[in-house]
Amino acid sequence: QQQQQQQQQQQLMFSIGSKFEDGLLEAVRQIEAALDRALGAFSSGTHLVDAAEASSQQASTSAQALIQEVWEVVDTSYMDARHSGFDHQQWAKLRDAALSRTYRDQASAHRAVREMLAQGVADPYCRFIPPAEFASMKKYDVTGVGLNLGTAEEYTKKTGRSLPQSAAADANGVWVVGLSKGSEADRAGMEQGDQLLQVADADLTGVSPFQAATLIAGPDDSSTSSPVNLRVRKADGRQVELTVQRPARSLASPVVSSMQQQSGDRQVGTIRLASFNARALRDVSAALSQLQQGGATELVLDLRDNRGGLVSEGLEVARLFLSDGVPIVLTQSKAMAAEPPRAGPAAATQLPLTVLVNEHTASASEILAGALKDNCRGVLVGKRTYGKGLIQSVYELSDSSGLVITVGKYLTPRGTDIDRFGIAPDFGSQPAARQAAEVLDACRLDAGQPPQQQQRQQLVVELAAANSSSSRR
Repeated sequence: QQQQQQQQQQQLMFSIGSKFEDGLLEAVRQIEAALDRALGAFSSGTHLVDAAEASSQQASTSAQALIQEVWEVVDTSYMDARHSGFDHQQWAKLRDAALSRTYRDQASAHRAVREMLAQGVADPYCRFIPPAEFASMKKYDVTGVGLNLGTAEEYTKKTGRSLPQSAAADANGVWVVGLSKGSEADRAGMEQGDQLLQVADADLTGVSPFQAATLIAGPDDSSTSSPVNLRVRKADGRQVELTVQRPARSLASPVVSSMQQQSGDRQVGTIRLASFNARALRDVSAALSQLQQGGATELVLDLRDNRGGLVSEGLEVARLFLSDGVPIVLTQSKAMAAEPPRAGPAAATQLPLTVLVNEHTASASEILAGALKDNCRGVLVGKRTYGKGLIQSVYELSDSSGLVITVGKYLTPRGTDIDRFGIAPDFGSQPAARQAAEVLDACRLDAGQPPQQQQRQQLVVELAAANSSSSRR
């Protein structure tokens, strides 16, 4: 009972910590909106006469189009994942009030949008991004050339469009869900709705969007830009060859690995994963191979202080440890339920696994930790994770600004809501091997899987029976 009270107290503390940070973000949004209102009042009071009336009318028309666009995106796609009281009718009233005003320039329209969001969407992670800031953000895509790739299902869900008629029967493949205006891919002639068929000499049949993005991006450490040839199928069915210029880039490895000999013959290989950048999968995979070849008998995956990063990388890293097609993470959104991402048929390692977590383990790290825990692959050791399980989508608006809104949330394979409360560890400190095995056996029983101990006992019985039969013969 005392342990249960301590766990409840710890859960409350991390909930308060998460709410405190959310409160700070929300306070910043409200301050920005207040400053915008003050600046807007000052601006309207100092421009009593405008010689360029036609230009002012055009600016006002563009501003109202932007306001309508923001309203539609939020009204259609926003999910009130934290039940903060989003009201569609109130949101429509805020739109009507904003549309009733006259706007003299783009800046005044942006102030109106921020004010709408501050008053109508009580979500600290929803924000408006001005064009200059959004342009710099768009540089950080996985492909490096301005492409957002996805499956056919992701294309239809995120764009709201059907597959092109020429490919309606082909629900597989890699699709261009979106691309950045003015990017290398845009200049090369790629378009939303293109199906990517080949990267250089690599056919993409059976290849995931993430793997295709990695092929396009090329080496992580390249001092010069280089071209890559792509074959795509256009909406009208034509197959065309396009050449995209890869940028030069240098990306630091997020992985540090080591081997330590402990009591007996135990060789403990540790992989410290600091973040999920575009090198995470490759470098974790390389570290796994090196440690196993070096004689590791068990593994430690250190996710402490890992704030997340690319969710796609987190899913791929999970596949290194999981097998048999088990689900990695569940999503909850306003869109139709999607098939969860799953592990492949075989994992890269079967060695016993311990996962280290703390209060700064967040987002993609929590997805990975939750997948390993719920699938009984390893025990979690440390402190309750941060609790950032929201799914954000970034929308590029008509004036090249951006809008970030919450469209869903992540749950662990057994349905634990990651957001706000995080994931509880199995142990506060490193357990004995027997204790870890007992937790994993109980996990498998709860999931309907035969525990390893029963499997071992059954194997002993079968071997004994076989030996007895051989001796009688």
